[in-house]
Amino acid sequence: MAHIFKNTTPKQKGIVIISHQEAYRAFETHRDIIQKIKEKGYFIGVHYGGFSVGALYPDFADFFMGRRSVTDIAVRCPRSFEIPIVSSNFTSTVFKKDPDVKKYWDIINVSRSGNVKRLDLFFREIKKIYESGKKYKILLVCAKRNEEKLWPQDHFINIEDVYYEMFTNEERQLFTLMRLDENLEFKGLSKTQLSFFYQASKVSTLFSMCEGSPGVVAESLLSEVPVVIHGNQSGSGRDFLNTKNSVYWHDDSLAHEALIEAVENYDKFEFDMDTIYDNYREDYGLKKVKEYFTRLYDNHGQVFDGELINTDDLVSRLPSHYTDLPWVKNRFYNGHMVDRDQFEIFESQLI
Repeated sequence: MAHIFKNTTPKQKGIVIISHQEAYRAFETHRDIIQKIKEKGYFIGVHYGGFSVGALYPDFADFFMGRRSVTDIAVRCPRSFEIPIVSSNFTSTVFKKDPDVKKYWDIINVSRSGNVKRLDLFFREIKKIYESGKKYKILLVCAKRNEEKLWPQDHFINIEDVYYEMFTNEERQLFTLMRLDENLEFKGLSKTQLSFFYQASKVSTLFSMCEGSPGVVAESLLSEVPVVIHGNQSGSGRDFLNTKNSVYWHDDSLAHEALIEAVENYDKFEFDMDTIYDNYREDYGLKKVKEYFTRLYDNHGQVFDGELINTDDLVSRLPSHYTDLPWVKNRFYNGHMVDRDQFEIFESQLI
């Protein structure tokens, strides 16, 4: 996820950010490269996107980005410079409510095939809804992943088989399973199209028990679509959910009841859009991060000029879903720097 936010100048230090996974690798084996970056005059930050309680906060870091629902760095390292912002703070303005779009689907689930997403449970609970006599229209947008071939034990690799075996032909006419190509994943689905899917859905759901900063929650709330979620999900997914904009379940065997409750009352939910914009929309997020950088520079006796680069698609750049970068070896995988060559290429890009 290595990201260049600002190049150094004779008057100002630059800003780079690496992921907490990359911070581990840099701390253990690439400290000399980190030192070169420091000598070039850069602040180095670490972005904690995944649930990272107890994660390393390296001694070379000048700041970190992460909400307290995701990481406990601020508590364990009280002298660290905290920027309580994560990738979902930069969700595209494309996600919004369009009153002209008619509701078609009752439930939308935008997911990946990893076991942590618990799609097997989602299937079982949807089956219970059909067995209750409800004829809900379901949309599951699920990206295939190259990791399915590498670590099949960590993925729901037989989704299509289960879909055909669990649901009758009539039910499959109601249940749309959209599988995205593993070489593109969500890169092959435009944000505009995905936004339409949300707008045309009554409720959104995700079944995972642990998330970092789930984009689906941000995208749903910005689209004014209520979220149905486990009440004990860890991470930042529940930070801005409440009884007015979401429904919780606590017993997995009753998740279908929470979904039914939400669908039957979808037009009664209320959304505090000021709070939602402030914590999820990209233009608000960019303004916020500049305010924190102003304080960071001030702490080091410098004046931040307010200029940043590479601010497009930060929702993808920060969690390593952006791959059009010189140090990324495989655009069909992710943007994480894994080996020394990648760290060296990244360092070479810095002025």
